[in-house]
Amino acid sequence: MSAEARMQFNGVWPTLLIRRRLPEFEQPTEALAAYITEMEAREADLTVRFRDQSFFASTLPAVQWLKSHVEQTADAFLKQVGVPRTMAWTLMGWCNTNRYGDHHAPHTHPGAYLSGTYYVRVPGGAISFFDPRTGANMVTAGTEPDARSAHTVQPSEGTLLMWPSPLQHQVHPNLSEAPRMSISFNLKPARRN
Repeated sequence: MSAEARMQFNGVWPTLLIRRRLPEFEQPTEALAAYITEMEAREADLTVRFRDQSFFASTLPAVQWLKSHVEQTADAFLKQVGVPRTMAWTLMGWCNTNRYGDHHAPHTHPGAYLSGTYYVRVPGGAISFFDPRTGANMVTAGTEPDARSAHTVQPSEGTLLMWPSPLQHQVHPNLSEAPRMSISFNLKPARRN
């Protein structure tokens, strides 16, 4: 038996990022854009006050459509990581409107298990996720697929992203005159009695 045959290559410390284009997103996304515009007309600082929002409490069909896709995606994430059954979640959501130059500095989502964003209007811009392994990219031959320090996604309308909440990420500046609209969320496992 050769030395190579006795070797085992194990990928460790994975970070899963789900990127999903939702089916038949056009009509619900238009309704979500109108709903966010209406909310912003009533509250100018809505994006800044994200902790005060209860976006998924709305009975608007488009909001409930998105909520069901968030829950389906979370269930798929759990299945992928080997959690044997569906969990009960507390889902918190808020809308973001980024105008010219607006961005979100690198951050995480403390207190949650999964986080994500659904893209409603995307005139441009990107989101970057940073390698959680401190110093992992400091010594590299340059060819390892996991040696880059950041993974950048340029989403389009109808895209849902979901990731583990401790994963640091940043939203790049909107350099378009048109507003960028998204709905972000956190999923916390519900307490069992």
